[in-house]
Amino acid sequence: MPHVNRPIHLVIFDLDGTLTKIDSLWRHLHEEFGTWDHGKVAAERYRNGEISYTEWAERDARCWAGAPLSEIRRILDGIEYTTGAREVFEELRARRIKTAILSAGLTILADKAARDLKADYAIANELGTYDGHLTGEIIVKVGVNNKDEMIEEIASTFNVRLREVALVGDRNFDLSQPECLKIAFKPKDELAKQNADAVVVDEDLRLILQYLI
Repeated sequence: MPHVNRPIHLVIFDLDGTLTKIDSLWRHLHEEFGTWDHGKVAAERYRNGEISYTEWAERDARCWAGAPLSEIRRILDGIEYTTGAREVFEELRARRIKTAILSAGLTILADKAARDLKADYAIANELGTYDGHLTGEIIVKVGVNNKDEMIEEIASTFNVRLREVALVGDRNFDLSQPECLKIAFKPKDELAKQNADAVVVDEDLRLILQYLI
């Protein structure tokens, strides 16, 4: 596909399944802690519209109450970044293009990814902690239904017009601002493919650069 003919000054990335090789940190933690039997019930209730995203997140967080942060860090250290992720951030940084991570997942991974990849900004949902352990509480900042609002806020933070923002994600709600350049990376749903300006199905994130620079 041809180079997209518009200036891009900010790229906002989804995290799970886009910058990492795991599709969901929520499910990954459930599997690591042996709580997926409970987690999948809450996930199904959310998909059926029986509970809100916030209620779903709160139920998941309660499953891990008392878990030591040292164990969380061990789990996070085992999560691999997508092929080419570091190189993409290096290239964008070299070209003075700002980068942000916007995730409906968890800050424990979003903040780590921001440090490792040297992103300019990151926001996700924050698990409560006390005395080195998870409390079972969570502050929900990002859901699947408010990413469009968060994209506007991030763009405003960097004083960038939406037309100068690129979105990179694997699901349609990651690409929820029509004014932005929308890149579906390894898309997981048909709407993401249909609504994207560009689609990359390869495992290598570096292939998005042809649309950004």
